[in-house]
Amino acid sequence: MDWLSSIDLPHLWDLVISQTPTPIPTSSPLSSPTKNINDIELLKSQLEFLKATNGQLGESFNRFVAAMQFTLVVFAFLGGFLAFAVGKNLDDAKKVASQLINREVENKIADLVQSEVESVKRSLQRERVIGSTTVDYYLPSDDTTEPDDCKLLRTRGFAKVRFWHQKRKPKKPVGDIFVLDLINSKLLEGQDFAGLSKDDARNKREEKVKNQIDLALNWLDKATVLVIYIDGFSEEVKNLAARVDYYYVAANTSVTLIGIVADSAYVAEGQHNL
Repeated sequence: MDWLSSIDLPHLWDLVISQTPTPIPTSSPLSSPTKNINDIELLKSQLEFLKATNGQLGESFNRFVAAMQFTLVVFAFLGGFLAFAVGKNLDDAKKVASQLINREVENKIADLVQSEVESVKRSLQRERVIGSTTVDYYLPSDDTTEPDDCKLLRTRGFAKVRFWHQKRKPKKPVGDIFVLDLINSKLLEGQDFAGLSKDDARNKREEKVKNQIDLALNWLDKATVLVIYIDGFSEEVKNLAARVDYYYVAANTSVTLIGIVADSAYVAEGQHNL
């Protein structure tokens, strides 16, 4: 196993890092201070992402080295069997096995490095899209307190997350993604449903959902993706595609909301590039 100690891990790590694409900042004489601040914040979030991704890459390589150490043990047994089978002495068998192992490890390391570099490239592309996406978050309520879900979206690294409510409603044009929050608004629960039968309560709930969706659609452009944040099943959401020509998707928890809004950034970018 002496060959393993000869691998220059720092040099190999530098090689991996050197293949990782680095965002190239651009400048314009017409850039505003606000845009420069946004660019700086975007660059900071990308650097943090690179730091985390490169750490994951190092962990992956360490796991690979550990696996190859186990493989060497197996080859050692095979080398002994080879010496017995072909009649060579053990030193010759070890030399042949060592050459085979070195060649195989070099191939595996090259494949591993290429695979990890491609993974980093895909991750950087995803973050680039998110870092250029604007989100409008609307809470149909008189409560002007920003929900934690909106704050989570802001920390995810989107270019801008704008919070709106009934006292300060959105204005056209809205951003790439529009989140309609029907969970934190408490619009689909409370006194309006007190004393109603199960069917009447369901019908009233669907009516409120429809009214809020129609209100949101008045603010949207065709390229904007509508994310409906709603708890439970809704016929209005299910059948929305039958009456409108917009991209939309539903989310029902904080975790799915963050993931769906991030995925929707790709759809929005595709719409802008048509």
